[in-house]
Amino acid sequence: VSIVCRKLNWLMFVDPAWTKERLIPMLAFEHPASEPAWNGFLHCGREPWSPLAEIIKPLLLDLIPWIEGLSWDRDLSNVAAQWLGRMRVFHTNKPSGLSQGQMRSVFRAMTDDTRNRFITWLGQVGQANENGWVNHVIPLINEDWPRERRFRTSASMRSWIGLLGGAGNSFAAVYEAVKKFLVPVETNDHPFYRFTREINQEIPITARFPEATLDLMNRATPQVLTRPASELPKVLALIAETESNLTSDPRYLRLIDLVERS
Repeated sequence: VSIVCRKLNWLMFVDPAWTKERLIPMLAFEHPASEPAWNGFLHCGREPWSPLAEIIKPLLLDLIPWIEGLSWDRDLSNVAAQWLGRMRVFHTNKPSGLSQGQMRSVFRAMTDDTRNRFITWLGQVGQANENGWVNHVIPLINEDWPRERRFRTSASMRSWIGLLGGAGNSFAAVYEAVKKFLVPVETNDHPFYRFTREINQEIPITARFPEATLDLMNRATPQVLTRPASELPKVLALIAETESNLTSDPRYLRLIDLVERS
């Protein structure tokens, strides 16, 4: 069953009637062969073909919680999340696509880990597609991402910062969409390293967008630091060097005071 279901897209193309009758029923979660069927299908290497996705969409909408309850998940929930993301981003207003409400319900049903890995995948979408940030990533964040406070965690914060770090010239626009989901967090890692370094011979983000970066650092930095912040002094120094008038900004004054105190 697992081997056959790896070829489900191709079989649906070659013989849709037979596939609908013999194979698609195995994907129903209550079917005895559902686990090997989905395991094989999720290993096929590409998202469901549109005619197939249209048929199994009701199952896909509930797939992630079902997978996450199984012992063999092994990151396949992330594959399912990316399938659903592609259906929303690239098949909007098509029978095989997802609506805003459907995608938001999918996000709410994910575990924190799956949702945060989806943020990483969104960054890849933004980088890999022409005008990907404006056409795909920003609309999904603005329209679909759940607003509840319980989804704003320290782990999601690191994922959002990672996404922002790869946004390039679209940083300011992406930050405007993301900032409402950011929370103060004190971490042992260095999530802001891309903001002060030249990567691929590009000017650091802070030097290109000093005011937006200052606002980000202000939102991301707690009121009290319990240990020295490794990246914050470097970011503030680059802001002062790039746009000196920001050194009198209340956000800058708060942050530089924290640095001096710590």
